[in-house]
Amino acid sequence: MSSLQIQNNQCFRLEEIIFSDKNNFLKIVSEHLANGFRMIGLFPPDKSKPGKIIAVLANSGSSELCITGGEFPRDKLEFESWAVSFPQTNYFECELAENYGYIPLNHPWLRPVRKQNMIAGGKAYQFYKLEGDEVHEVAVGPIHAGVIEPGHFRFQCHGELVYNLEINLGYQHRGVEALFLEADRNRRIMLAESIAGDTVIGHICTHCNIIESLSNTPISLRAQVIRSIAEELERTAMHLAGLGGAANDIGLALAASSYGRLRTLVINSLADLSGSRFGRGLFVYGGVRFDFDSENINLIIKKLHTVRNDVKVINDFLFSSTGALVRFEKTGAVSQDSALKIGLVGLAARSCGIELDTRINYPYGAYRYFPVSQITLSTGDVFARSRLRALEIDESLRFIFEQLENLPEGETKTAVGDAEPDSGVVAITEGWRGEVVHIAVTDEQGRIAQYKIKDPSFNNWYGLSLALRKTEISDFPLCNKSFDLSYAGHDL
Repeated sequence: MSSLQIQNNQCFRLEEIIFSDKNNFLKIVSEHLANGFRMIGLFPPDKSKPGKIIAVLANSGSSELCITGGEFPRDKLEFESWAVSFPQTNYFECELAENYGYIPLNHPWLRPVRKQNMIAGGKAYQFYKLEGDEVHEVAVGPIHAGVIEPGHFRFQCHGELVYNLEINLGYQHRGVEALFLEADRNRRIMLAESIAGDTVIGHICTHCNIIESLSNTPISLRAQVIRSIAEELERTAMHLAGLGGAANDIGLALAASSYGRLRTLVINSLADLSGSRFGRGLFVYGGVRFDFDSENINLIIKKLHTVRNDVKVINDFLFSSTGALVRFEKTGAVSQDSALKIGLVGLAARSCGIELDTRINYPYGAYRYFPVSQITLSTGDVFARSRLRALEIDESLRFIFEQLENLPEGETKTAVGDAEPDSGVVAITEGWRGEVVHIAVTDEQGRIAQYKIKDPSFNNWYGLSLALRKTEISDFPLCNKSFDLSYAGHDL
């Protein structure tokens, strides 16, 4: 196949990408998809030349990434949609149409990605509508009763049963990708930390990997371990928040408040290391700004021992509660087949029995030397998504304790040189929601000319839509919390 084969965080030269004519490009991508690859990017490497696009594909079984290019006639930016045969490409095609004017012919459902009411060609978008006796429509948002981000949910119901949920986002669109092209190095750090406020570590780690790979900067093992500890602290904190939210949505206030108390201990541990409860300012190009010493190690270990001991008691209470299990089990289930077809990632995929974890499939940083365990469940329901959070908390705490007890010696920061010109990097990390992807391309002066971001929410919002089908509308808050997706991370 005419594709460039690379690894996670490997710098490559743009001249290595082979650009085929449109028909060959479509054929090559189709063959990759048929052979088990997943699409993780579809965009022009040069924003000023939209006639050339690249497809970035990933194979978790072989830890392989591939890039294939296609060249389209400038006056005919159209192609036969892959989404008919490979639904996972659906949203990537919609994004390509929305941003660059491409027309995916025979696309099964061309819809807005970040422009709420418009699709390709400036046409008004018509929401899906179900018709019939006793059918009714429920619209929720974008302004919600709680202090949450804006998103619009439109339910097509027959009685209490949801037959279709359409999710319309884009209200948080800040133009982050364009800002990366204009910003200096210091501002890029802050931008990366602000992509999704609850995934500061996941996104800043991915961004730093991009810059360090482009500049061929080696990172000390000590800095890599500190970064991975921060990742696992963020994962633990947000899984505790998710469990607390699920408990709250079923009225189990004792468990909800207890999980909240433990989350505070975890984010305070991040503050003991970096001065910020969300880890802002910890990452710098070439390593980390702050280091561990005996004092903060002892503080963090004491807090996390409390978390480990107490969370076991709370988990036993939650997952032995008949009331909780009645609400969790078989609610909002997504089958493994559906999850594979639409390209779910992260915890949502693993709860459907799919072995997909970037730390294992595309190891990076300290995970190359100190692996974590692959954990999956098979039922794909609220129970699986909640129980998996509890299991992943245990594994994260194990990893953190192991690393704190065996911290390698060394510097925490390495000087970073200039980026390679006419080059690119695909960086993937495992945020607490799942796969975080950043892709950067430089011009002939080594300046960033294209920057693409894919938060796991980009893949997983459609999973929430599927989870609601044939489910009572009153279960929407619980299903929504069990996915716990990001509006800002999707909207960028």
